[in-house]
Parts: sequence; structure tokens; C-alpha cells
Amino acid sequence: MTQEPGSETRAPMVAALRFGAVLVVSGPVILTTFGAGRQSVGWFCSATNPALYSSEGPYALVSVPGELLFWNVLLLPVIVAGLLLRGSRRATLTAVAAVGTVLAFGLFIAFLLPGLDPCTGQERVTVPPWPLIVCYSTATGALLLAARSPLHRKPLPPRWHRTILWAGAIGAAAWAAAFHRFPVTSGRFLVVLYTDVETLESFSNDLARWSGDADKIGLPVVLVALAATAASTRWARPIGTAVAAVLLLFPLLDVAEYVRCYDEDFRMSLVDSVRWHLLLAAVLVASAVRNSRQRISWAETARLARQMFHGPSKDRILGQAKKVAVAVVITATVVWLVASSFTPTR
Repeated sequence: MTQEPGSETRAPMVAALRFGAVLVVSGPVILTTFGAGRQSVGWFCSATNPALYSSEGPYALVSVPGELLFWNVLLLPVIVAGLLLRGSRRATLTAVAAVGTVLAFGLFIAFLLPGLDPCTGQERVTVPPWPLIVCYSTATGALLLAARSPLHRKPLPPRWHRTILWAGAIGAAAWAAAFHRFPVTSGRFLVVLYTDVETLESFSNDLARWSGDADKIGLPVVLVALAATAASTRWARPIGTAVAAVLLLFPLLDVAEYVRCYDEDFRMSLVDSVRWHLLLAAVLVASAVRNSRQRISWAETARLARQMFHGPSKDRILGQAKKVAVAVVITATVVWLVASSFTPTR
């Protein structure tokens, strides 16, 4: 079979364009995580001196349009990644339309429905959402270039169990953004409480504060989306492993903060101090990228079908038992997270 000249070198370039598009679409979340452009989006204080208030954000907004924009911005990388994994030109153009829709909605909110400032309670000053304008315009260009150069090697179709793993990782990564944005009624995360009660600034306090804010802003969500985008490329394992390691750093930081700050005046159990949802997200990402490029041939499918008719083997029974055990552990963890979110802490 003949190939178009340059197709071998073009496929990695197209894959890089798709990964770069998801990375740029994640730009508003990444930029606000590191403090850039916060005053131009409604879930942060627009005051010039946010240090006068209890927190700069992110806040769970009362207004429905502002809250809807927050979730659109947070979940847009997930939507674009899911569309790009389909590999078709139509799916890529649909991703372009999704990016344009969220950008138009953000401009509509910024200029016509700015809402109230979460810190002062006064109406926000009209400010163009520069993170959305710059990032989404750049992402549109990257997606259009990717649509003009379709992949010559068709991406692997996702298996149902791997799709469930990615969906579970997204849900676990978005846990703090859904349930623990400010105003905080009770301290869920130890890192937030420690940075509030201590007056002396240190690198450890700054890192703890940033960690808590990054979790609420949704940085883990975009990390999982980037890992999912790379799942059908040759970089699946390195990127997936790196993302799982970064997610694992958050609960490890919680343990370090617990050891450093625990004393007789401030007591909290270790169970309530660790962000278990990010530990679950790290496990799910690592499970999803494992053997992500493995195919099942027709011969293998026929062999499995014959085994089903002649009775399951010992290895198959053990494999099924392992999958059931993992599913039970994940389900129990999710149920515990849901129950703990609506249970007052000690």
C-alpha cells in the first residue's frame, strides 16, 4: 500500500497539534492557577488588593451564568480531548465549534452580565476576559491546522472499561472544584486551614496555599484531559505516568503538612486531612494508560469466544475477580467521598 509522501513525519506533527490544542484550551485554568488573569474572570476577586479579603478565590458563584461559565471553561479541555480522540475531521471541526461557543459565551458574560464581585458584593467592572480570548483563539488556529492534516494512522478505538477509567479520573479530579470552592463553611482541606491561621509566611505555607487553590480551580482536571489526549499517541505512557505522579504529589503534600503542623492546639485526623479524591484520580489515570496501545486481534477474539463456550479458565476467573475487586474498591471510595462531602467535619 502506497503512502502519501511525508505522511510518516506528518502524523507526529498532527498528534502534537492536537495535544497542543488541548494544552492551549486549558490555558485559562492553568493561567489562573498561577495567578495570571484572575481579575478578568468572575470566580475571583476583581479588587486591586485581594489580600484585604479572606481569599482571592475561586468562589462558588450565586449567579447561574457565571457558574455555568466556570464549568464551561473547566470542562472544555475534556470535551475537546474526547472529540480529538475520535480522530476524524468532523470531530475536530466540532471541537472548533465548541471552543468558539465557550468564547462567545464568555464575552457575553463579561460585557453584558458581569455579575457581582464575590469579595465586595458590588457589580463587577467590565473587563475583557483576556485568558479566554488569547487561549481560545490560539486553540482554534491549532485545531484548524489539525483538521487540514488528518491522521494517516487511525487512533485506536477506546475500550469501554478504559473510557470508564478516564471518566472516573475526571470526576475525581473535579471533586474540589465541585464541592470545596469558597466560601468554605467548614475546613475540608488541612492546607487551607493552616495557611489561614498562621501569620508567618514561608515557602511551605505558600506551597500549601497554592496546592489548595489549584485543586479548587481545576488544575487536576486539565492534567487528566492532557493525559487522555496523549492516550492514542506514542507518548501515552510517559505523559500518563507524569500526570499520575503530579496528582499523587497533592495527597503527599497533605501528609507532609499534617506532620509539620499537627500539635495539641490543632487536632485533625489524617483521614480528614488528605485529598483522597486526587489519590483516586492518580490511580485511575495510571490504570487507563497501562497497555493503552495494546490491540486485540481477531484470533485473540476468537480464542476468547471459544473459552466462553468451553468454560472459563483459571486465569480468566482470576482476571475477572481482580477487575471486580478494583471496581468494588473504586465504588466504595466514591461512595465514601460523596458521604464525607455532606457530613460536617469534626
